[in-house]
Amino acid sequence: MLSPSFHRWLRCALLGSLALLGGAALGAGDTLPPSVVVLQYHFVATDTPASTSVTPGQFAAHLEAIEASRATLLSLPEALDALRAGRTLPETALAITFDDAYESIAEAAHPLLHARGWPYTIFVNPEPIDGRHGGFLSWDQLRRLTAEGATIGNHGLRHDYMVRGESQGLPDPAAPAYETYLETQVLEAQRRIDGELGPQPKLFAYPYGEFAPPLQAWLKTQGYAAFGQHSGPLWAGSDPQALPRFPASGIYGDLTSLRPKLTMKALAATIESPTSMILPREVDRPTLRFTLRFPEAHRGPVQCYLSGQGAIPTTREGSRVDASAPAPLPLGRSRFNCTAQGPGGRWHWLSQPLLRLP
Repeated sequence: MLSPSFHRWLRCALLGSLALLGGAALGAGDTLPPSVVVLQYHFVATDTPASTSVTPGQFAAHLEAIEASRATLLSLPEALDALRAGRTLPETALAITFDDAYESIAEAAHPLLHARGWPYTIFVNPEPIDGRHGGFLSWDQLRRLTAEGATIGNHGLRHDYMVRGESQGLPDPAAPAYETYLETQVLEAQRRIDGELGPQPKLFAYPYGEFAPPLQAWLKTQGYAAFGQHSGPLWAGSDPQALPRFPASGIYGDLTSLRPKLTMKALAATIESPTSMILPREVDRPTLRFTLRFPEAHRGPVQCYLSGQGAIPTTREGSRVDASAPAPLPLGRSRFNCTAQGPGGRWHWLSQPLLRLP
C-alpha cells in the first residue's frame, strides 16, 4: 500500500507540470508507443470489505470521471490485440475489470456500464459458482452479462495463493506436482467457463496479484495473458504474464487518487532486477533496476516510491535507473512505483510488485 504522501505528491506534481509546461507540443523524437490503463474492481456495494469495495455512488462517480477524461473504453481482448499488432490507439484508452465475480457487479455496476455501451471483463473462480456460494454471480447471470458486453476471464478454479507452496498446502512451484496442480487450477477452470459460456479469451488474473517465474512460464506455454494487481498502464513491451492494473477500490477509490491515473502513460522500461516478485528470504531491502526504453522522451528525473516508505532514493544515469529500499520491508506484498514526466507534461508510471515470504 502506498502512503498518502505519494498521492498528495502526484496531485501537486500533475497540477504544477501543467502550469509550467502549458501542454507543450511533442517533439519529432518524442513520440512514444500507446498505453492502455486497466482499472481493477472487486465489490460495488456498501456492506462488503472496505479495502476491496467502492460504493455504488463512488462507482458512478468513477464512470463520470472517465467520461470527463474523454477516454475510449476497450475490452481487454481489443486492447491486447491492438498493442500486440502495433495498431494506433486513442490518446486515452482504458479497460475495466472486476475480480471474483461478486453479485454486486450485476446489481450495481453492469447497469451503468451497459447504459454507456462500455465493455468490461470479469475474472471468475468457477468453484464457488458451482457450489452456489452466497454473494457470487450464477452461470445464468454471467450468461446474461456476456450477452450484454462482458468478457469472462479465468481467476483460477479456486482463489488460491498460487505461489506460496507448502505453507498453503499446495505443491512448491519448483516441484513436479506443480504442473498437475496448474492443470486443475487453470485448465479445469477454463473448461468450466467455456462449457457454461462458450469459448472465452485466454485471460488470467492472479489471485491476490501474486505470481512467480514458474507460473508465468507455464501460463505462457498455454497462451494466456495474465494480470496482477500492481499499478501502471499497459504498453506493447509489457510482460504478457505480468500485466499491471490500477486498483480502484478502497483507498484507491478516492477521485483525487483516481483521476490522474485515467490519463497516465506507461513508463516504458526493461526491468533488470528483481527478476521475480518473490524476494529471496535473505533480501529485505530490495533494489529496483531498470533501463528506460525511450530515455530521450524523459529528460527530467525519475522518482520511485516504495509501499510504506514513500519517496525513496532514486538515481538515473542516462537510461539506467536504480532505486533501493532504505528500510526493511515487512512480510507480505509490497511494490515499487516509479514516475517520470514525458512529452507535453504527461506522467508515465512503472510498477514492480514484491512478495516477502516467511
